Amino acid sequence: MLKLVPNSQKLLSSLRRQCVRMMANGASDKDWDSEGPRRPERGLNRVTLIGRIGREPEHRGTDDHPCVIFPLATNYSFRKASGELMTKTDWHRICVFKPGLRDNVCSRIGKGDRVFVEGPISYTRFLDEDNKNTTLTSIVAGN
Repeated sequence: MLKLVPNSQKLLSSLRRQCVRMMANGASDKDWDSEGPRRPERGLNRVTLIGRIGREPEHRGTDDHPCVIFPLATNYSFRKASGELMTKTDWHRICVFKPGLRDNVCSRIGKGDRVFVEGPISYTRFLDEDNKNTTLTSIVAGN
């Protein structure tokens, strides 16, 4: 359920009145643009994971753009309708580009260690050896 902050009711009613007024005056989409140039909309791309490393981190990339990659397993439990407790494991591809963080990952963590990873999710498309489009999903660790 969505909880509204205390003053948000006033804001919502004010916006509602403003929208009704604009609709009554026959405002079109181009009237919204007449207020001046729009700022780009801000978004949020942030993933936070706590899990265990699946294998030793490996160096990838080039000399100009080095990278360390490792898989991270996260688990969650749920009950089936029969009452049986089930555990599901999801695997995530973690990429580390920051130089200091990359060195720490290589020297301090290994398979089975529990880690906290934070960063944006990234989708990369490329052609594989069979000329098929492939999408690779990874978390770019920043923390």
